[in-house]
Amino acid sequence: MNLELIVILALGITLISTLFISFVFFRTNKKLLNEKNILESLIIKNSASNRLVDSLESFLEKKDNAEKKLCDSVRLVSSANTVIYLEMNKIDGSFKPVFYSSSNELNIDEFSTEYVNDKTLSIVAGSEGTYKISTKSEDDFFPKWFDSIEFENVITLPIIKGFETSGCLYVFLGNKLENNIDELLRNIWIITNLFQKTEFKENKVLFETNNEEVESIEDNDNQTILNTISLDENLELLKFKDKEISLSNSEYLIMKRLFDKNGEVLSYTEIENILWPNKDGINKSAMRLHIHRLRDKSKNISENLDVIKTVRGKGIFLDKSLM
Repeated sequence: MNLELIVILALGITLISTLFISFVFFRTNKKLLNEKNILESLIIKNSASNRLVDSLESFLEKKDNAEKKLCDSVRLVSSANTVIYLEMNKIDGSFKPVFYSSSNELNIDEFSTEYVNDKTLSIVAGSEGTYKISTKSEDDFFPKWFDSIEFENVITLPIIKGFETSGCLYVFLGNKLENNIDELLRNIWIITNLFQKTEFKENKVLFETNNEEVESIEDNDNQTILNTISLDENLELLKFKDKEISLSNSEYLIMKRLFDKNGEVLSYTEIENILWPNKDGINKSAMRLHIHRLRDKSKNISENLDVIKTVRGKGIFLDKSLM
């Protein structure tokens, strides 16, 4: 065997060994990286869970008024820089900042009231009955006093007590929303829902349970009727006995389709098609929050009947056995 052949074989063996070592190193490094990502995700989720527990304890233990406790608890669960509660004037539909929780000192007395004609965030969210997430650059609907708040994103969340909007929350976040948006919104919703139910229970009139026989579906005066629950298609109202509650346009569209399905499953894909018929800007987080709000409204008005049921991974349906 000549020297050139020996050199070629040696180089070949060295190259193969190098490639093998590189492959093993890459696989090991990739595995370590995946484990690191999983660990970081678990740490983040655990941290979020701890904040949720702390915020619930804060809400339940504090002796401040409910609105102040709401601001403190939402700020804690969301790691927000500032949370501001705006009270709605039922006469003219305006929203006035009245309570806040912040890492900075604020003088909310200087913050102007938002009126219907201003078409600012609280007005839009309050009328639609659904939350909105805005970046700092989306300032077309911001009130002027937003300039005095430091934030990257703001979540606008209407507060509904019983059957009507009573206020609005501004949650100012110092970081960009990229990951864990669903979990963040869910945790905020848990706190606001606790606040809404606490206030609602203090003021609502208790009704005697009426075990009437299930009636068939009828169409009468533009109302879709299922037993004692009906959907007013003109005013977009959900009605039960002598009570009614307004629905946002998105909630109405979902509920209308649920009635049309007559107990069959309405898939999540169908709901996406209902809310975003052009397939533009589909937001699964928004869809889930619409469903959550709709379920909560139907419970509030129907003497706590859990009429909207979930089929995991598929969709939702109306439980006709409860109606």
